[in-house]
Amino acid sequence: MRPLFFAAISCGLLSSWLVSQQPIAAVLLGLWLFRVWCLRERHTLMVTLVCVVGFAGWFSWQNHRFEHLAALPSQSMQAELTVQPDAISIRGGQYQLVANGSVGRVLVRGQLKSAHDKQWLQRVTRRMVWHAQGTLAPIDPPTNPGQFDAPTYYRSQGIAQQLTLTQVFQIQAAPRTGWLGIVDRLHQWRWAFAQRCQQLPPMLARYASSLLVGLRPADFQTTMGAVQQLGLLHLFSLSGMHVILLISFLKWGLIRLHLSRQATDYWLLGLLPAYLIFGGGADSLQRAVITAALPIVWELVTHRTSGALSGWSLALMIGLIHNPLVLSQLGGQLSYGLALLLILMPSMPSWKLAVWIQVISLPVLLVATAQWHALSLAVNLIVAPLFSWLLFPVTMIGAIFGTQVPGIASSCEWLLVNFQTWLDWVSHWPGLLVLGQPNAIWAWGLSLLSLWLLRTPTRRYRRLLVLAYGCFILSMRFPLHGAVQFIDVGQGDSILIRQPFNRQVSLIDTGGRLHFPKPHWQDDGLTPKARVETITVNYLHRLGITHLDTVYLSHKDVDHIGDLGELLRLMPVKRVVVPAGMAHLDKFQKLLQPAKQPPIVMEALAGQTFADGLTAVHPFRPGRAENEDSLVLTGVFGQRRFMFTGDLDRAGERAIAARYPQLRVDVLKLGHHGSKTASDPEALQQGILSVGRHNRYGHPNQETLTTLANLRIETYSTALQGMITYRFFNHRQGQWQTFLKEGNRNQRTASVKNDSQR
Repeated sequence: MRPLFFAAISCGLLSSWLVSQQPIAAVLLGLWLFRVWCLRERHTLMVTLVCVVGFAGWFSWQNHRFEHLAALPSQSMQAELTVQPDAISIRGGQYQLVANGSVGRVLVRGQLKSAHDKQWLQRVTRRMVWHAQGTLAPIDPPTNPGQFDAPTYYRSQGIAQQLTLTQVFQIQAAPRTGWLGIVDRLHQWRWAFAQRCQQLPPMLARYASSLLVGLRPADFQTTMGAVQQLGLLHLFSLSGMHVILLISFLKWGLIRLHLSRQATDYWLLGLLPAYLIFGGGADSLQRAVITAALPIVWELVTHRTSGALSGWSLALMIGLIHNPLVLSQLGGQLSYGLALLLILMPSMPSWKLAVWIQVISLPVLLVATAQWHALSLAVNLIVAPLFSWLLFPVTMIGAIFGTQVPGIASSCEWLLVNFQTWLDWVSHWPGLLVLGQPNAIWAWGLSLLSLWLLRTPTRRYRRLLVLAYGCFILSMRFPLHGAVQFIDVGQGDSILIRQPFNRQVSLIDTGGRLHFPKPHWQDDGLTPKARVETITVNYLHRLGITHLDTVYLSHKDVDHIGDLGELLRLMPVKRVVVPAGMAHLDKFQKLLQPAKQPPIVMEALAGQTFADGLTAVHPFRPGRAENEDSLVLTGVFGQRRFMFTGDLDRAGERAIAARYPQLRVDVLKLGHHGSKTASDPEALQQGILSVGRHNRYGHPNQETLTTLANLRIETYSTALQGMITYRFFNHRQGQWQTFLKEGNRNQRTASVKNDSQR
């Protein structure tokens, strides 16, 4: 037991260091190996060292392979792809596949050409081979902190590249025989079950597909938000609880069939791997299945029972072989961490165990969501037993019999809807605390202090943990540095300005999604989340920011103010500043309606100054908030003067230069996303481009880029470099940082330049 446990922990720390790139894990690994050496147990030391060396080689090879694939340039190619029916997802007029081909496991994306193609793809029931042509490229990385990290997510599934199809030549069935045929049949049953769920009432369908086969509907995040807020997401991810309930159900049925214990074990060993495939093979489900199967195998081979800790240790090492990133993801962290807690504390009362689960999991949840609900403990105490004894059985009964007996489906739907209504009601109670996202040092420190408190639960260590959380919250709420950050919101503008200690937090424009007409058959009734929610507010919460002092709106275009209503719904804003003449426009007034706390609205003209250090230099007179009426702001941050121009045209730029002949600007946010209608050569010194990738307007215009090159002006672009940050300390010069490595948006690394070097 001890050798496997020490080896498993060592391999987990090794993966955090080599795969997740956390240097602090290397220090902890060294301390852990020193602890193993101090045990003076030769067998434990040898097992641990052999495992560390072996896993180090495996992780290094995995890193090299994925880095090589991620560095390959885009290339056009023809491919033969095999696709299971449950690996196909359709959204609007687009489809996505997870396929295997000559280039390995790959993510495939394509555009549907007609309603007939969409209907045909929805009816695919068997393993198919696609002969197609497309562009193979690395998976696009996030361009702002806190965004969904697609390369890491898909790497955990063994996928490093995406193939964007341009032409499909042929699709044909490709059945297999033998054991592989059984695997294909399980995928078919999973697809058929998901289709059957669509015939059930909405809430029952969501529960059945997510709890039984690990397929979350497209509207899961929007309709089940309370589940995440109250810390119940682990209940809706296939994991140990589901496997325990499933094993209990299977044992009950097999015993009723008068099977011997040995025969029951053989049946379980056959059914558990089948359920792993049927359930989607998530890391948490894989851990649960391995942990459940290993003791059965051990007992059948040795006729002795094995310890739960040994099973957990082997499950972790197998999980790391399959997915070296398993411990860097929320599901893996909660699954392995909480399972270990249950093993180490088997006799603890349920209420006390729930408290420790909250304490141990809090740093992990803060890294993932930056927030915690004070009612999570109470809700988990109520919901956990309710889930095991009522919700899960009701979901199973409704899924099995609901399509044949409508009365059963209606009864199950009524119960689940009322439960979900109660959750939504509780989630709106006061208690949701936005604490911020701890960095690696804080996360490891808080986690280790929590584990040490579990080992030595004394008043001294409780106080130390509370003090550590207090210091963390203070460091998030009152940072020593300030920053000017150009957020990548696609085709649009959004600029965050933070003074040191967060004395003033301001946002210039909110961004907004431009909507274009599309055929009726592409409308699936789902509205994508606004970028201000998935990007801006998400990032603000990770900084520990819970409100904005000022939101400036440059003019009325959708790509500058379209997300204002959603921002006001999600976050309190004290005041909104608009160019003179805009406040009474119907378009603007409608955007104020979702606000829970209506902000103060101010109209600005040239010459007005604001508490955050910004000064308006345009417009000179009231207008109708068109491009030529854009609110232009300037301010000095870290000894650099910035100017934010909205979509001001060249005539407006020359008018500002004429009115303020002594004004010298170090950093200029280029007007109109680099369009040739703006960026007059006389007004340029250094440029920031806020522009969407592959936008249909051709921004930035080549004429503007040529002008910038001729004037030898250093230019940053959110389309190429993601979020652009200028970080400063009070009145000292600051540093520039781009979220993506400059000139290569396929690498999620930061590039930092000192002002002294520019």
